[in-house]
Amino acid sequence: MRYLSESMAEQIMDIVNSHELIETRSGRMSLKVKCADGTLKTLHSAYDPEAEARSLVDAFKFSTNDMLIVMGLGLGYHLAELVKRFPEAEIIVVEASPEIHDLAKEHGPEIIGNVKYLTGLSTDEAIREISRLRIAGGIKPLSVFVLNPAVSAFPDYYGPILNALKNTMSVKLWDRLRYSKFKHDTQKVLLIDTGYFLVREAEKALQSLGHGVLRLPITTKGNGETVVSSFIEAVVDFKPDFLLTMNHLGFDQEGIMARFFSSIEMPVASWYVDSPRLIVQAFEKNVSPWMLLFLWDRSYMHDMETMGFESVEYLPLGTDESLFRPLSPGKYKKKLDKYSCDISFVGNSMVGPVKEWMDKVAPGFHAVVEKAAVHIAHSATLHEDIMKSIPEDVREKVDALPMKEKRDIEAAVLWRATLLYRLSRLTMMKDYTINIYGDSDWNELLRQQNCRLFPPLNYYKELPFLYNACRINFNATSRQMSEAVNQRVFDVPACGSFILTDHQKDLEELFDIGSEMITYRHKEEIPDLVKYYLEHPSERGTVAGRARERVLKEHTYKHRLRSMIEAMKRRYK
Repeated sequence: MRYLSESMAEQIMDIVNSHELIETRSGRMSLKVKCADGTLKTLHSAYDPEAEARSLVDAFKFSTNDMLIVMGLGLGYHLAELVKRFPEAEIIVVEASPEIHDLAKEHGPEIIGNVKYLTGLSTDEAIREISRLRIAGGIKPLSVFVLNPAVSAFPDYYGPILNALKNTMSVKLWDRLRYSKFKHDTQKVLLIDTGYFLVREAEKALQSLGHGVLRLPITTKGNGETVVSSFIEAVVDFKPDFLLTMNHLGFDQEGIMARFFSSIEMPVASWYVDSPRLIVQAFEKNVSPWMLLFLWDRSYMHDMETMGFESVEYLPLGTDESLFRPLSPGKYKKKLDKYSCDISFVGNSMVGPVKEWMDKVAPGFHAVVEKAAVHIAHSATLHEDIMKSIPEDVREKVDALPMKEKRDIEAAVLWRATLLYRLSRLTMMKDYTINIYGDSDWNELLRQQNCRLFPPLNYYKELPFLYNACRINFNATSRQMSEAVNQRVFDVPACGSFILTDHQKDLEELFDIGSEMITYRHKEEIPDLVKYYLEHPSERGTVAGRARERVLKEHTYKHRLRSMIEAMKRRYK
């Protein structure tokens, strides 16, 4: 937070050091200060400050729905009268001098009400704080009460604030932010762009369906004021029908953005493609009737409904069929030869994420994490509540922890379980050479196995070539997915290629198991399945061809975004 500049602070201290408390004829105190130009000014009546305050407030026109900004505190007689007249009002007092604020508390009337003081801030900081409070309160209209003697005593401080407030009040922002949605056959979607991989796919799919899209770049380096200002500008200029974010990205822990969008009745779609338990359950203030959650895994739906979200829908991942498609061996021979192999696996070892999350977990719970992770890694199915995998003898102790610490433990369990799960599946193919595309920690984990390790692939520029060139694309789903399937299950078939994947419940409705998708339920099945499909290329091709037909018919991102639009219209039209 930036405070007063050195020169302005000196001016204020000069005023404060030369102040003079004056006893008025009514017996109450008034305050005389030295102005910026060196003259002296009395801030309240020398006869009866309370009667003067009543007269000033009588002449002030105020709607109780407005946010009330009071410029200049003095000893607070006008503020006390405003609180008395408008007890439900939200009042923000801007006072340049902390010392004058202290004098008001000691010598002014008692003030009890919904009052927030902005004292001793720089001009710019005071403007920003008013903007933040206004947004947090739902962009209420503003009313400004000016203590004229205080403002005229220090115009260089109060003047810029008043001008900024006058500009804000003149644009009637509230009216421009609230408007009817879903009036047309095609929609306008404001898409939060944090660099997450699904943003490009969502934009492309929406545009291909004829909808308008505006990407709103949000960076972690941006401050809250910049983010909010960007949102307001985009809403006013673009007039979206709803806002789309991935994994709640762009929203804050305190729920300020959620309250803002609720206040202007802006529908928000949040598409979760990672565990919502690890994200939104630590952000409870983001629960809003104006937010529809789309979950890629049904097992989390009950948790989100229990949190208070009124609308929760299932929406699995999909694929961009223009990116993941069969590639001509003639046209792309060199690239395809580079990636040609019998078996490949693309994925992180999770060594890094495990270390990152374990560092957040108290050492006394490290053994708890390991036991739970081993249990989950070797379970045929996952329970929707990972915390129930915690050993019973310590579960009560874990349940007593603050929510954030519980979520840290859960994240550590999930990523450690994923590491153990992937490792146990890959080691079942020890008789084969596997091309692994991932981090260097695989070297240590698979040092006794015949593997060739390559750096991670670019999702857009390199992965389609691998999927086309590899005979068996192997998949082992992250343990954060209890029922869902990951991206690879759609991308590989879209290329017309073969995938061998673990059996997930959602596969049963997405594909015809055995005909369109080959799965293993237990790791012991892996060697025989690998051997069979390497030795039977025609059957491998038949399965891959059927899977591609299914993907093109039902599982592209155009299908997913069309479903999202329909759900948003049902809920908010």
